Amino acid sequence: MPTYEETGDAPVLGRGVRRTVLAMGGCSVVIGVATVTWPDKSLGAVGNLFMFSLLCGAVSLAAVALGSNLSRFPRALLLFAAVVSLVTATLCFRAGNWTLLLAMWLGLAWSVRGIAHAVAGVWDDDEVTGRGKQELFGLVTLAAGVVIAIAPFGSIEMLAVVAGGGMTVFGVLEVWTAARSPLAVRSAESEALTPDEHLTSVIASAGGSGGRAPD
Repeated sequence: MPTYEETGDAPVLGRGVRRTVLAMGGCSVVIGVATVTWPDKSLGAVGNLFMFSLLCGAVSLAAVALGSNLSRFPRALLLFAAVVSLVTATLCFRAGNWTLLLAMWLGLAWSVRGIAHAVAGVWDDDEVTGRGKQELFGLVTLAAGVVIAIAPFGSIEMLAVVAGGGMTVFGVLEVWTAARSPLAVRSAESEALTPDEHLTSVIASAGGSGGRAPD
């Protein structure tokens, strides 16, 4: 998940979007760890875990696409990536006994998501201050998707370990992004202030925004 920061006076991730990304990131971490540690891995069980992971990714992408302050094209691209994740989640559920087919669907979803994040970072270069991290995340996700899609996995255990590790890393990045968004940081700072300090901060902000101090 890219590092969305501020655009002007408003954070790109609003409160509802931030909470959604935080929740889906936590779910991705749990699913990733479960995928790696699942005992007696079967194709059906791993396919179901892949499906849940892609559903979490689809929800996170859709939340950012529909509720963020990004411009129109990046939002449309992220929404398209959410639809691809949703479709491939269904295909993972119905992959049957084909390990390579399961890997291909997961790799396709990650590749599309990576392209969406990278392009969004380039497109909104005047608005998103964390665009460099966003582009890097997109390229890493794209590379992981390509590796998963084309690597000749000989067993479901190897696929589960590699894919589960990727899910865990992506989930941690989503949690970190949501926790470090400007809205979350400002809220934590406000809670740490005493009433007098908070009032002083509000008055100073009004003055810095062009407010006129009384004569």
